[in-house]
Amino acid sequence: MTSSVASVPDTAFLNADDMPGQIKGTPERLPDGERPLPRFCGAAYEQTDRITSRATFRLRYTSAGAPPESTPKAEVYQDILVYRDAGAGAFMTALRAAVTGCASQNDDAGVPVANFLRGDIGAGDESALLEHARPTTDDEGNPAGDGSVQSRFCAVVRVGDAIAFLAVVGWESSSADRGDTVALGRKAAERLAAWRA
Repeated sequence: MTSSVASVPDTAFLNADDMPGQIKGTPERLPDGERPLPRFCGAAYEQTDRITSRATFRLRYTSAGAPPESTPKAEVYQDILVYRDAGAGAFMTALRAAVTGCASQNDDAGVPVANFLRGDIGAGDESALLEHARPTTDDEGNPAGDGSVQSRFCAVVRVGDAIAFLAVVGWESSSADRGDTVALGRKAAERLAAWRA
């Protein structure tokens, strides 16, 4: 059974100093299960029976140098999952298999999404960079119809028995920034390592 989310301290998560721009609003700890990890054609990769602690943070940030009144550049959802036995390593193996085994799928709105495993980010004991690409829609969800693609990136890092899973989502109809995702994933690995040391 998963322990209280309070068992994962706030210091284990990304904070304002880690962001490429300014934080918008206050980082928020979400209720357990409010935002599940991405699905890949129904593959069960989370190793849920081995999780001992889990918590999720959400924060928004602006572009570097943007004025304080600017709209956010992106939203970051960060999950931290702690495992017993070899569950964290099994998570990474199963995640890679799930992504490569699900090259395309439809999202909840029926829009086709392509999934890519983009290698690692050079952080933690092991890591992975994922991309989810879909046809661009406007802010109301209507297809742009111009052949453009909107991407969301995820950086996943393992440090010992723990996983940090970051989903970086571009604000409204914009794509997420791959470089930001890699940099944030590396920062997340450092914070996770400091907590688990």
